[in-house]
Order: sequence, then C-alpha cells, then structure tokens
Amino acid sequence: MVRHDAEHEAAAPYTRAFLTIYDAWVIRLSNRFAWQCDANVMLDLYNQHLGHRHLEVGPGSGWYLANTTATPGPAHITLMDLNPTPLSYTARRIEAADRVVESVCGSVLDPVPAEAGTGYDSVGINFVLHCVPGDFTKKGVAFRHLAHVLADDGVLFGSTILGRGQTPRTLFGRALTAVYSRVGAFNNRDDDRGELETALNEHFGEYSVTNTGDVSLFTARRPRR
Repeated sequence: MVRHDAEHEAAAPYTRAFLTIYDAWVIRLSNRFAWQCDANVMLDLYNQHLGHRHLEVGPGSGWYLANTTATPGPAHITLMDLNPTPLSYTARRIEAADRVVESVCGSVLDPVPAEAGTGYDSVGINFVLHCVPGDFTKKGVAFRHLAHVLADDGVLFGSTILGRGQTPRTLFGRALTAVYSRVGAFNNRDDDRGELETALNEHFGEYSVTNTGDVSLFTARRPRR
C-alpha cells in the first residue's frame, strides 16, 4: 500500500522560495546537465498536445504552461497538486483575460476530485511520477484516475525519471538522485520501463514511451474506463 504521508513529504519542498528559483535550478540547469534532457524536449509535448481544456498535474512553477506555443492555446486550465503553493504560484503566472484557470488539491493516488470535472482534451503529468512513492504496480493507479477524466479523443502526456536498471548518465545526475532520494523528494528506485508500459497499457488503448537522456517521455490515448 502506498503511504500518503510519503507523498506529502515529496510535495513539501515546493515552497514559494523554491519556486522562485525553480526555473533556473530545474528547467535550465538540472534538466540539461543532470538529466541530459533539455526542457525544450518536454516543452514540445505541450506544444504538440495541449488541448482547449487541460488538466495539469503537479504544475511546479508553471514554466511549461507559460512558455508553450500551442495553437490554439487552452481556454480552460485546471491545476492539481497536493501542495497549494504551486497551485497559487502557477495560477498567477498563467492567468490571462481569455483563459479560465482553476485549482484543486488532490493526489494522483486518489480519484481526481469531483469538482475538477471530466472530459479533458489533454492531461499533463510532467516530472511527477518519480516523486510519488511506490513502484508502478502501485503508483500506476494514477493512470486509471487520469484516464477517467480524459475525453475519449483526448491525450495524456508527461515525463518521469526511472530508477531500476537506469543509472543517471552524469555525476551531477547521480548526486542529485542520491540527495533527492535521501530527503524523500525522489521515490523512483523501483521504477522501470517495463512496469511503466504495463501501467499505461492497462489504462489506455494506445501509448508510446521514448527516452531522451535519463528522462522517459510518454503519451497515451484511447482511455480504458
């Protein structure tokens, strides 16, 4: 059984102070030099797949939503996170006159809160799953919950850093993994590609997984209810 207290522990570091340096530390530095995957690779997922009505799970600082060039851009964005701080931080960053931004507190290990609604054109879950405790036989339930709120013709997309059978390519990446694992921010030691694909296949009729550096990027369509 996945411990929800461990999940809260992983979400706790996302304070307002950390979010003010998130773009520099994570987006510009860690992605490129620790994980060997430039943030623009993940931004491409947003540019290609962001829908008119979008659910963003674990928005971080909101950099991807703020920088996407998706056309047309989403008119309705719902943000979901255990920690209310990234929700308020991102909502302020991406607000626009022609866009509705809403927030709900929730865990991907539980059903998406009813107030978030269903029928999303797209769902993004970027750099979230390696923080969630448990291996994919447990945390894979997230895909069931997200498939439930995705429209029949919608797309889920995201990225994660796997642990089992995949050692970070750089010394920087190995050092970050050790520190993040020790403080509870990373819970990916038992995550492997086979179980990721099994979890996606269980809840979607179509999926793909590709790798850039240490990052596994995935898309999924045709949700199984």
